[in-house]
Amino acid sequence: MDRAPLSERETQALDEWLAGDRRRFGAFVRAKAIWMRGESARALGPRYDPLDFLPPDSASPPRPGLRRRRWMEWGGALAASLLLVVALAVTLQMPSAYATAKGEMRMVPLGDGATVTLNTDTRIQVYDERGRKRIRILRGEVLVEDANPATPTLVEVEGRRLTASRASFVVRRLEGRPAQVLVQEGRVDVAGPVRAERMSLTANTGLSLPTDGTRAWRPAPLAAGQMNRELAWREGKIALQGETLAEAAAIYARYSDTPIVIADPELARMQVTGLFATHNPLGFSRAIAEVFDARAVREPERIVLTRAH
Repeated sequence: MDRAPLSERETQALDEWLAGDRRRFGAFVRAKAIWMRGESARALGPRYDPLDFLPPDSASPPRPGLRRRRWMEWGGALAASLLLVVALAVTLQMPSAYATAKGEMRMVPLGDGATVTLNTDTRIQVYDERGRKRIRILRGEVLVEDANPATPTLVEVEGRRLTASRASFVVRRLEGRPAQVLVQEGRVDVAGPVRAERMSLTANTGLSLPTDGTRAWRPAPLAAGQMNRELAWREGKIALQGETLAEAAAIYARYSDTPIVIADPELARMQVTGLFATHNPLGFSRAIAEVFDARAVREPERIVLTRAH
């Protein structure tokens, strides 16, 4: 890159190397900064002599007739330094950051037919690299929709890289759980740090990505209607289909700062089915209480579900 633009093959090799370890991008940026500092030093010229810049009262005064050249070289050094600052600002590719709070949803157009929709408590970074977007999922759940076949969208999550064009898919990175990819439409290519970890996912397919790297990837087909339930949050809903009450309470904790506490272990194992509003944990708790002969008690900082008898 220092001597000439990369070829297509070299660019692909660089992308694969960067995807192999999340620390490599930072190392790469630092290396670019070093070689650009070298370029600014070179701008001082081959006749640069530090003795020319000693103060007037120095034991070795500057030689006569060099004042004009000194100022010209100072100007060259200053111009090179300014060029370094501008070039670093361009090449470091500072990302755009987007985030949502609990209970919030946000749609972000990325241009070229691509959009991302952030679910509750989500944070992402978006980089613009050579005209295509690279999205890094830091936390939460994101729906990625890309309608442009000419410019693939790249998504990074936990060291894996997803490549998609004309596809619609969900990426989740939730605390305490492996990252998930759920494809609604199109095809998504998944690549891991190891070259052997490569897979293509088609419509109505899901994949969990183990964090330890020791287990094989096992894609699974999504049941009929499951993708619609997975995307119910776009309508402000939580769609439950046989989850336990404990699992439902954990889902609500993503959307609300008011936790649902289930005091009875047997009650926590009961399965729940239905469509509920994400912003109303108390209404959900009262509906559950009616169905399972329980009590929903609203306390100052939580909702407690207990057996009525």
